[in-house]
This record gives sequence, C-alpha cells and structure tokens, in this order.
Amino acid sequence: MFPEVWRAVAGTETPSVDGTAAGYAVYRVEGAEFPGIVAANDSDRVRGVVYLDVGQDALARLDRFEDDFYERRTLWIDCDDGQRRAAEAYVVPPGNRPVLTNEPWDRAEFVARGHLEQFIRRFAGFSRL
Repeated sequence: MFPEVWRAVAGTETPSVDGTAAGYAVYRVEGAEFPGIVAANDSDRVRGVVYLDVGQDALARLDRFEDDFYERRTLWIDCDDGQRRAAEAYVVPPGNRPVLTNEPWDRAEFVARGHLEQFIRRFAGFSRL
C-alpha cells in the first residue's frame, strides 16, 4: 500500500492504481502494527493499491517477504480508473486467522502514529537479500 515499501520489497517501480476488494476485511496482526487481509462478508471492503505489470522477479521477492504466513490469491479489484482487474493479494488463510486481532487496521492511523517509518526501518535490509 506504500510506494516506498513496494520499491524496497519488489525491487522495482511499476505503475499503480488504487482500488477496492469486496468481501475482504483488514485487521491488525497481534503484537504488531501491520495488517492482514482476510476473507469476510460480502459487504466488507478493503482499499488498497494494485501494481500493474509486475514481473516474475518482483513476485518472487514478494513471496519471500510475505513468507508462508499469507497465501497469494487472485482477487477481483474494482479500480479507481473504472476497470475491474484480477490482482494477486497476500491473504491470511483461515488457519492463521487467530494471529489477527479483531481491531480493524487503518492506513491513515498507521502513518500518523509513525508505524510506517518503524516498519521501513525494521525491514530496511530486505531489499539486499
């Protein structure tokens, strides 16, 4: 969701568009400030960023970063440019749901509380792996 994190993890810059995934919700990971997306009710929605033209090298880096806590799934995203796109997302599988709190995660609050800066510092070396 953050270009500076995307560049560090994916190792590239790609065009992007904001969008919404229906049927998903986002919660804070227990003991952390970052989020996990889970399948939810049809009325739930998650806002995010769809990165376009992502290459295989970037996907491999993303898979390593997200590790086996998440599952990479194809979701249908209603993009702000009016297009509906199939996009890959890292979703918390049902077996890992207990690791999430019931506290909805909020992007603006994450930034306002300085958690984005902390997250970047914590994972700063990943781009060199």
